[in-house]
Amino acid sequence: MGKAIQDYNFFYSFFKPLVAYSARCHYRHFVVRDASRLPMRGGYILAPCHQQALMEPLAVLNVTRRPTVFLARADIFAKPAARAGLTFLKILPVYRIRDGKSSLSKNAAIFDQSRRVLLDGYPLCLMAEGRHNNRHQLLPLVKGMFRIAGEAQRQMGSRPLKIYPVGIDFDHYEAPYADVVVHVGEPIDVQQYAEVFESNEPVALNRMRSDVGAAMQHMMHDIRSTRHYDEIYTLSNILNRDVRKVKGLRNGAWSRFATRQTLSRLLDQMETEEDAAFEPMMETTRRYQALCREWRLDERLTAERWNVAAWLLSSLALLLVVGACVALPVVRQVVLFVVVCFPLPFVPTAFIPRRLIKDTQFRSSINYAIRFLSTVLYTLVMSVVVGVTHGLWLGRLWPGVGGFWWWLVAFDLPLLLAPTVGYGVRWVRDLFANWRYRLLRLTHSRVRQLDALRVELFDGVRDRL
Repeated sequence: MGKAIQDYNFFYSFFKPLVAYSARCHYRHFVVRDASRLPMRGGYILAPCHQQALMEPLAVLNVTRRPTVFLARADIFAKPAARAGLTFLKILPVYRIRDGKSSLSKNAAIFDQSRRVLLDGYPLCLMAEGRHNNRHQLLPLVKGMFRIAGEAQRQMGSRPLKIYPVGIDFDHYEAPYADVVVHVGEPIDVQQYAEVFESNEPVALNRMRSDVGAAMQHMMHDIRSTRHYDEIYTLSNILNRDVRKVKGLRNGAWSRFATRQTLSRLLDQMETEEDAAFEPMMETTRRYQALCREWRLDERLTAERWNVAAWLLSSLALLLVVGACVALPVVRQVVLFVVVCFPLPFVPTAFIPRRLIKDTQFRSSINYAIRFLSTVLYTLVMSVVVGVTHGLWLGRLWPGVGGFWWWLVAFDLPLLLAPTVGYGVRWVRDLFANWRYRLLRLTHSRVRQLDALRVELFDGVRDRL
C-alpha cells in the first residue's frame, strides 16, 4: 500500500520553508493576524477566500505550522508531470461538472482521502468558493467542503472538528510587491451540525454553508454590491487615508485593509437602505475615475500621495545614492556586485504573464513561479561562478578572501536581501509616480479637480463613520 498524501515526505519538509519564505518575499508587506487560533495538534479545515490561483495556498503555508493538504480543480492535473508535481505539493484534484459528468464519480475517492487527512490529524485546506474570483467579493460557497466536514465529524465521534474561515486580501492582484493580509477567524464547530446532518443532510449542509460564508465575509474585504462594485472599490481606496486620519490609525497594511472593509460595508449599507446621498456619490466617483483614466493616474496615488517633506527628502536620498555610486568606486563596486548576484528586482517579470495569460487571476501566480525558479537557478549557478572567479570581483578591496567565502556571500545574498527588496522597489516606483503626479498638478488644472472631488466624497461619508 502506497504512502498517503499526508504522510511525512523528507523532500517536501525540506523545500516547504523555502517556498513559504519566497512567497512572503513576493510581497512588500505580508501581514498575518490571529494565526494562534490554529491548533498545534489534530485535524481541522481551513476555508480561505479565493481571488488568486496559487497565491492563497502559498499564503496558507505561511500560516499553518504543519504540512497541509489542499484540494484544487482537477483540470490542472491533466498532464502526468503536473499531477506528479501537485501530488508532491500535497494537492488533491476535485472534479467539477465541466470536467464531464463521468468524472464526478471520482470525487468519492478524493473525499475519502480528504476525510482520512483529517482523521490522521492533519490540516485540510479547501477553497470554499470552488473557483477564484477577480473581485473582492465572496462567491457562493460550494457544498463539497461541508459534506467532507460532516462525514469526517461522523467518523471522529466525540472528537471535535473545526472549520477556520480565513480572509486573504491582496491590495493589488498583479502589481509587483503588493501587500497581503491573512486573517484567521474564530473556529466553527462542526459538532453543532452533527445531529441535523444525521437526520437531514441537505439542511445541515446549508446551515454550515451559511455560517461559514458569514464568517468569511467578516474576515475579508467583501463588496456585496454588484451594480456599483467598481465605484465602491475606488472609494475604499481613495478615501482610505482620510478615514484613517479621523480614526487615528497609522498607515500600515492592516490599517488600510481594515479601513477598506469599513468603507465598503458602509457604502453597501447606504445602497441597501437607498440612502439619498448614495447615487450622487456614485456619479461623483465615476467623474473621479474618468479623470484618473484620462491622465493615466493610479487612483490610490492621488489620495495617498506623499507630503512635500517626504517627497523632497526621498528625492534627495535617491540623488545621494546615485551620486555615491558615481563618485565613490567602493560604493559602485559593492552595488554592482549585489546587482550581479541578485538582479531579479530589476527584471520586469510581471510583463511576461501579462502578455501571455488571459486569466488575470493566474498572472501573479505565474509571475511568482518565474521569479522563484529563476532566482533558485541563477543563485546556484552565479554563486559558483563568483566563487571560482573571486579575483575578478572585489579582490582588490579584500585580497585575502578566498573563493569559498565569495561563493558563500553570493549564495546567501538573495536570501538576505529578498525581504527588503519590496520596500526598495515600491519606494522608487512611488517616488517617480509622485514626481509625475506633482508635475501634472502644476501644469494641468483639471488634475487639481481630483482634490475637490475627493473632499466632496469624504463629506458624504464622514458623518456616517
